[in-house]
Amino acid sequence: MGYALFAQEKRVVDAQLNCAQLQQTQRSDEQYKLATGELGLNQQMNSLTAAQSGELSQLYQQLAQTSDSNERESINAEIAGKQEAYEQEVDDINRQIYEVSMQETAIELEVKRLDTQVTALQQRLQAIEQAEGQGIQTATPKFKGVG
Repeated sequence: MGYALFAQEKRVVDAQLNCAQLQQTQRSDEQYKLATGELGLNQQMNSLTAAQSGELSQLYQQLAQTSDSNERESINAEIAGKQEAYEQEVDDINRQIYEVSMQETAIELEVKRLDTQVTALQQRLQAIEQAEGQGIQTATPKFKGVG
């Protein structure tokens, strides 16, 4: 293989390697953003749970302190409404966490594929460079006597 062919193949493989490494970096950034988003959702879930506990605790205290049946009925209805609203919010947050988790899994698989691709391209580039070096070394003695 001539030097020009080595150089051309080397440029092509180097360009492919740079592209794959750029994709790796982009996917890693996406993973980081998703992980940060998931952390925020988990914190939101914790805050919601704390708020729910506080509000329901107050309502249960009011319920325990009142003897008026109309007021008790009103408080029970409020408790039921709050519990339903909290359950819906929790379901929404869990759904978002699940979606983020699925995106993370897909990106993780793509990152693994890119890792394999980058390794293969690095090995190919190294083989080209070695073959190029061996070709030049083999060709050099032919021209030693000239000039």
